[in-house]
Amino acid sequence: MIKTELVDFIKRHSDREIYYKYLIGQDVWYFKNNEENHSDRYDEFKKFISNKLNIPFNNISIVGSAKTKFSFSPSKKFKEFGDSSDLDLIIVSKYYYKKIWSAYRKISQESYLHDFSYKTGNIFNGFISIKDTDNTYGNQDLIDWQRLVRTFKAELQLRFNITHEINYRIYCDWESVQDYHLRGINKLKEGLVKDEIN
Repeated sequence: MIKTELVDFIKRHSDREIYYKYLIGQDVWYFKNNEENHSDRYDEFKKFISNKLNIPFNNISIVGSAKTKFSFSPSKKFKEFGDSSDLDLIIVSKYYYKKIWSAYRKISQESYLHDFSYKTGNIFNGFISIKDTDNTYGNQDLIDWQRLVRTFKAELQLRFNITHEINYRIYCDWESVQDYHLRGINKLKEGLVKDEIN
């Protein structure tokens, strides 16, 4: 796929059609570009995470430029996936979402939650983004989660020959995934219209 084809498709189709075709489907550019049996390899990738985190296979998805070759972030202007890019992962798990949300809530009630506005803004949008390096303030649930993720990410990178950093978001449900990405697609399209006018 080339950039002009992608931009043309986005201009001519609804937000929902773009979401279905480029963000949710099984066609993943990263595996297509690096693996011979790319569809089977993506299934293996999802099975591995499913087993490690004990979440359903269909609740895992790659998004972002690793999925499409080009970033859909309105601020990145269709930046192509490269050496410095991250592999973005969606994990849909009400259990983990509630567990980490509760841990954040406990920290904010007992002391100070770093990046409070950022974290609560994400929660308001139905997801949590916690990095391996985030300060957990001694909260055991967060420490356990970070330890689990560090282990599975290291194994994942080794097993699937992934040299890029893996980022992930934990969503409470698929409706929140869809709402968030449809808003992003809408902003992306608005930017294309503005570029045409200017």
